[in-house]
Amino acid sequence: MTRARSDASRILSRGRLAYVAIDVGTGPLVTPVLYGALGEDLWFVTNRQALKARVLARRPAAGWVVSGDDSSVVAAGEAQLFSLSDPRAALARVAELAHAPAALVSWAKRNPRQVAGFLGDSVVRPSRALPQDVVLVRLRPTASVVVDRPAHVEDAEVSPAVTSALPEALAHLPATPYGVLGLVTPQGPLALPIAWDGTTATLPDQVADLVRDAGPSVCVTFDDPVRNRPTQQRGVVLRGSGGPVLAGTSTGWAVDATRITYWDGFDTRTVTLTREPVPTP
Repeated sequence: MTRARSDASRILSRGRLAYVAIDVGTGPLVTPVLYGALGEDLWFVTNRQALKARVLARRPAAGWVVSGDDSSVVAAGEAQLFSLSDPRAALARVAELAHAPAALVSWAKRNPRQVAGFLGDSVVRPSRALPQDVVLVRLRPTASVVVDRPAHVEDAEVSPAVTSALPEALAHLPATPYGVLGLVTPQGPLALPIAWDGTTATLPDQVADLVRDAGPSVCVTFDDPVRNRPTQQRGVVLRGSGGPVLAGTSTGWAVDATRITYWDGFDTRTVTLTREPVPTP
């Protein structure tokens, strides 16, 4: 999984969002995080009550992707969590913890408006910013590859069952021509940049070998552009099953969504899709 390291460094240095895939036990889940970078390692901040933190504490394997204008860095590795609520674990990794101050500076310098927004939201929702609940996560890649952005179709045709299950403010997101596909392989979860037509994801050509042994569980994540405050973040994850198909000359992944997870600020919900009955002839 290698290509010119300078390409990867360029993308990571210019990026702000990483889409992180975890294995929640019933399948993959991919969500975006604002990150700081030290070398090839990415660092982000979350809440210890967040699903991502709870899952990574049990299953540290993770996959992530950072996208540039026309290419992306796809990486897989493990997460390390540092929390004031677990000082013994932090002290056991004191050498790694020495990188934390520089990582936090990198995170804050990349995202100054979001830091200000976080502080503002902390006044409204102080329970989200208690020091003992803040978790610093380090993503350490064991393998990575730079991939090209797949070509997209003009219009994504999304099932009415999907759009009708979403709040009006989020219903447009699954029609976005690009998204992030989440898969689970024997080596761990993957997050892959894709083009999207409403039912099928087109994958970059360079990842064909990575997905060969992927299981049937799948998700596709779409979100709004970066906003200044956590309470303004919005996103949608289609979750279900799927498998490889041919998409033109590229590898595609058919997606049969059976449920949707969406978030609007700190409010997150998962709903089951209602299947429309097939008309009787």
